[in-house]
Amino acid sequence: MKTPIITKEELDVDIASELLDFSLKCIGVLSAVIGIWALSCLVSGICNVGIIDMAKGYITAITGG
Repeated sequence: MKTPIITKEELDVDIASELLDFSLKCIGVLSAVIGIWALSCLVSGICNVGIIDMAKGYITAITGG
């Protein structure tokens, strides 16, 4: 007859470190999603009005004129 051997091992888990790791990964993913969204909006604007009008609109927005 085989009896199972149950061992209790102590695991040292630092909750603060794990939470920091998780939050940094979430921030990285969210910033990548925002960057992809911004790039797709830029490409969409260039396709709709053209690069010259996009540049003129950018300069107008910066200078206010």
